[in-house]
Amino acid sequence: MNVTAFNVGYRDQSYNVDYNAGRMKVAGFFDGVPLNYSYLTSTPWVQTAPGVLTLDATARTLVQSRSVGVVGIPTTPALLATPSIFRGLARSFEMRQRRDTLGASYGYELSPTMALNLAFDTAKKSGQQPYGMSFAFNNANELPIPLDHRTNNLDANLEYGNSQDMIRVGWQASYFANQIHDVTWDNPLRATDFTPYDPNAYINGNGPARGRMAMPPDSSLNMVSATGLYRLPSRTTITGTLWFTAMNQNDTLIPWTINPAVANTSVYAQFPQLASLPRQTAEAKVHGLNGAFNLISRPNNFFGLNVRYRVNSHNKLTPAFDATQYVRFDAVPEDVEHGLSQSFDIRQNTFDLTGTFRVAPFTALNLGYIYEDFERTGRSFSDMRDYTLRASLDTLGNQYVTVRASFDHTTRIGSEFSEASIEFGGAQPGLRFYDEADRDRDRGALLFVLHPTSIMDVTFQLAAGRDIYKGEGYEFGLLNNNNQSYNLGASVSPLDTITLGANYGRETFAAFQAARNANPPGTDYGSWFDPNRTWNLDNDEHVHNLLAYVDLVETWPKTDIRFAYDLSESDQAFIHSGPRITALANNAILTPGDTRPCAAGVASCFEMLPNVTNTWHRFTANLRYNLTAKLGVGVSYWYEKLDIIDFANVDVTPGIPRIDYLGSLTTGYGNRPYNGQTAFVRLLYAF
Repeated sequence: MNVTAFNVGYRDQSYNVDYNAGRMKVAGFFDGVPLNYSYLTSTPWVQTAPGVLTLDATARTLVQSRSVGVVGIPTTPALLATPSIFRGLARSFEMRQRRDTLGASYGYELSPTMALNLAFDTAKKSGQQPYGMSFAFNNANELPIPLDHRTNNLDANLEYGNSQDMIRVGWQASYFANQIHDVTWDNPLRATDFTPYDPNAYINGNGPARGRMAMPPDSSLNMVSATGLYRLPSRTTITGTLWFTAMNQNDTLIPWTINPAVANTSVYAQFPQLASLPRQTAEAKVHGLNGAFNLISRPNNFFGLNVRYRVNSHNKLTPAFDATQYVRFDAVPEDVEHGLSQSFDIRQNTFDLTGTFRVAPFTALNLGYIYEDFERTGRSFSDMRDYTLRASLDTLGNQYVTVRASFDHTTRIGSEFSEASIEFGGAQPGLRFYDEADRDRDRGALLFVLHPTSIMDVTFQLAAGRDIYKGEGYEFGLLNNNNQSYNLGASVSPLDTITLGANYGRETFAAFQAARNANPPGTDYGSWFDPNRTWNLDNDEHVHNLLAYVDLVETWPKTDIRFAYDLSESDQAFIHSGPRITALANNAILTPGDTRPCAAGVASCFEMLPNVTNTWHRFTANLRYNLTAKLGVGVSYWYEKLDIIDFANVDVTPGIPRIDYLGSLTTGYGNRPYNGQTAFVRLLYAF
């Protein structure tokens, strides 16, 4: 029997027990995993019941009536000088959540070749998390939504195996239950519903007094599987696994709207489908079939062959849901041309063939070919194919040098492209999504380890990748992506009791994308196709990492000492360019028929985003002294410091987040600078 306990009584406590009685094995565990978002958060919303968040009624009335000197949400730079009325009503709280998991497993050896395994765990999550819940483009709110849900997992399998073959059949199930079915929250700009409804409410905010949003629904997953292995002559093995999965969700649907100004007889006369839902529950169902099959052969010491095939299918069996009439932001009823839900079925086939050739002592050359085929409904490309050529060279076991070099080239080609599916979403016809666009990808890596003497090694690592997106008509979206990294490290052990080392690494990331700021066809002079409305974003980041350490293991009798220092620096830039940026920066008209982008008297209405930078230091010192063979004492010291500059964080005063900035009320959650010092004293006993 083995029993362990960590951080007893704390939020991150953990307990484990394992009992082995020969043919029977039993184990159990409990883990508490906290996630602390921020201790500087605040919110004016008050939870009056589970999932019901309210605001002060008097304050909302003053905001709605536009009382002199009262600001609800600042919408212009001039309003920023006056604090929101809700800032003074906000209460401070610590935003955090916690997941507690309790589990047990049982294994029994029915015979020397057959075993039964059972396992169960249940995980409860509680607390809060930040969640975006908006009413309009100038009324974007972040609320701390409550969490109260549980996931129960079951696993049972029976396996048979001997020296020649193996088979395992199993059943897995997962059941999710959420105690918070939906969340309702008050509108900070309105105390009463705007009546009659305003068709521009999703822009100007003249909408409902409350909003309602569904939370993750109760659901279940059941999977049966079979896995087999068989050994053939000539050092050849075949393995295969087949899974069938059924996922179901039949939670009660929330109504089209919570807004009485929309849910009334006069609106139903215009939009009759809003009088009731097409059905009262989701009736959502998906079946999946997944398989993986491998053949590994080493017929001799000079050649090997790996063949892998995998198939994944995802078939949606949910009945179509008619949303050709729906309510936007609980404010505006609308007709949608393509409002019938789609199936979004997915099928993927992957074939991987790799040959291994021994080209020299301790050296192997691997050559491979990978073919992947994706079929997905409801996407702009219904079929995508990846063709990959792969090569790698490995030198292992040499006394002085270890080398691994690899290179991949992938070409992705799409077919059955539907421009209409792009335009149905209101996007430019030249937009492509990076996960399905035609693409060339090159990736390479090199690892070189040198052992000049028995007490020293030097490591050099280099990796690089490049994605180029292409295809007929491709104008907007992610166009290319490049990244490189290298690391140089060394360690030396001048004595058996002393080891010291250091490593330096540098990483760079660069992505380039394009977009167009324009109005739909027929609404103005023709900006939808105006190249002067195009703008670009170059997103670059540079990261530096440094690690240094010294280990002194019994350099002095009964004493172990370790010192370590970590440094990480990141500098991320957002560089905008293109004709639209030029027009904004100079308040210029580049195309006849266009209007000046800035207000009268304003010379420029473009401000470049500043770089996001952070520097993290960590120093640790650990000492352990063995009083006896079983009893020891330990002392540790940790120092951490984070310096960060992030334009997403806005302060009232340094260190005090501002929750009422342009167009939104937030919780003030964000990454912030900190200093931390921690000291430990440990008593160690070995059983």
